[in-house]
Amino acid sequence: MSVEKTGSRHRADSPATTEIPRPLRRLIGVGGLVVVLAGSLAFATTQADDLDPQSIVGDAGAAPDVTGRDNVWAQVSRGELPRTALEAENEVTFTVTVDGQDLEITSNALTLADALIDNGIVVGVDDQVSSEMNRQATDGDTVTIARVGTQYGAETEAIPFETVERETSALPAGTTRVDTEGVEGSQVTAFTATYENGVEVSRTNSAVILVSEPVDEVVLIGTGATTTAAAPEDSGSSSSSTAPSGSYSGSDPRGIAQQMVTARGWDSSQWSCLDLLWQRESNWNPYAQNPSSGAYGIPQSLPGSKMASAGSDWQTNPATQITWGLNYIAGRYGTPCGAWGHSQSVGWY
Repeated sequence: MSVEKTGSRHRADSPATTEIPRPLRRLIGVGGLVVVLAGSLAFATTQADDLDPQSIVGDAGAAPDVTGRDNVWAQVSRGELPRTALEAENEVTFTVTVDGQDLEITSNALTLADALIDNGIVVGVDDQVSSEMNRQATDGDTVTIARVGTQYGAETEAIPFETVERETSALPAGTTRVDTEGVEGSQVTAFTATYENGVEVSRTNSAVILVSEPVDEVVLIGTGATTTAAAPEDSGSSSSSTAPSGSYSGSDPRGIAQQMVTARGWDSSQWSCLDLLWQRESNWNPYAQNPSSGAYGIPQSLPGSKMASAGSDWQTNPATQITWGLNYIAGRYGTPCGAWGHSQSVGWY
């Protein structure tokens, strides 16, 4: 594969020559990431936007890939091979600097491209990468990715709660008591950003998604006589503003995901495929954990800590989990229907 170099940096993908036809250039680009094991891997076209979610099952034997896409590095599907087929014997730990974050990654993937997409990091075709994508990462190395072109993302913002005061004669005048603790809400803003040389130059918000409503803090203001003994504060029943461990009381994760799918330009058939996929994986439960493998969250990330690349609140925020999951699907399979077809074929994605 021809790789354009500037100093010690590499473009994520570079054309071969102007004399080589475009389809062949794409094939060569993908070939840089494919390891031949007892034969050759056959890749199928993944233009699944117009497919019915059930019709893709019949073609599931041909694993979808992203060779038809020219906007991302070909972080290709592994087809029908088991997860271990394209893994090295030794694990390496390295740091990735991308999108203003320093992420530590431990991986035994044979190529840096696979290690990145396994952690939900999609590399655009014009992004500048400091290490070669078609070689295994070096232990202790720092890989820097400078964004160029269009990127999809999402940010979670806190919604402050309000304080409401209520007078009560049950408390002596001049005293106060917090009756209900205030709880911040949250909302997610999905956006499309344009980068030049790793610097964001423009951003367009495509959707604002409410994750949870704020809860007002209620403060009781005493108006009763000071000579009257105050009634016991414990009336025999207790309440708590803390949700039971493992529960989720925010917005429906499906609603969040559907808006994010639309914001990426995917149609209703892609949403149907995603719904089927994550219904199978986790029943859309942000706290779902596989007791045997340890896979976690709505997209069943393995391990769950991979989702930290999308946000530090990956353990509890469905929007963060969905953002990571969509990035993973886009980079590995191109579309949700591509991921669903692969899952139907081999039982995982």
